[in-house]
Amino acid sequence: MPWKCPVCGYENADDANFCIRCGAQKPVDLQSSQTPPPPPVTMNPTQSTSPGQSAQTPPPPPPVTANPTPPSPDQSGQALPSPPVTITPQDQSAQQAPPPVTSNTPPPVTTTPAQQVVTAPPVTQPPLTQKFYLLFIQTPYAGLINQKVPLNLDIFPSISIGRSPENVIIVPDPEVSRRHAVITLEGGELYIEDLNSTNGTYIYDGKLFQPVKGKQKISPNTIIKLGNQTIVKIVAE
Repeated sequence: MPWKCPVCGYENADDANFCIRCGAQKPVDLQSSQTPPPPPVTMNPTQSTSPGQSAQTPPPPPPVTANPTPPSPDQSGQALPSPPVTITPQDQSAQQAPPPVTSNTPPPVTTTPAQQVVTAPPVTQPPLTQKFYLLFIQTPYAGLINQKVPLNLDIFPSISIGRSPENVIIVPDPEVSRRHAVITLEGGELYIEDLNSTNGTYIYDGKLFQPVKGKQKISPNTIIKLGNQTIVKIVAE
């Protein structure tokens, strides 16, 4: 008859010595109760015991040793559960430890603020509080004598003087060069400069006309000689 496993309660076949499900051994009491009794010993009728011989008792049958057999698959077609796997803490830490992450992020680039270029503001001329003129005192052209020609320094940063029509002030004197001299206003002060003229530019110092060398400062009432015949005076109003 089938026997129930005392460990898992599974019913096994009568001839199974181990539980098919869990592999537990069949209880000994069930094994002994199901072991068939030894056959009775029958005496040969021709044999008799002599008076001096005692009746021999046949030796007991050898004990039945149950050979453990590996559990076979369940007759119902179910596979036996695999034995549990024990994981040590060291294995857990080895399994849970993530692999080292190598970052390919480039190093941060530090940028320095762009240097601010400070440019000086353009120099503006102070507004003119007075107007300047050239008063012709002497010239070969009689129509210019005692005539005042304005120096429009608020319009022209530099006023060129010469015989050529390209100048701001044109002097009709054959001894005046095509581009003879230039008058500029710098920091509220007037300056005159000779442009390598043929007959030169001169300033009267109270006694003599002195030649202009480079850029020379002038002021109202300064008398200037252009060439040999034209004489003008700076007038302010």
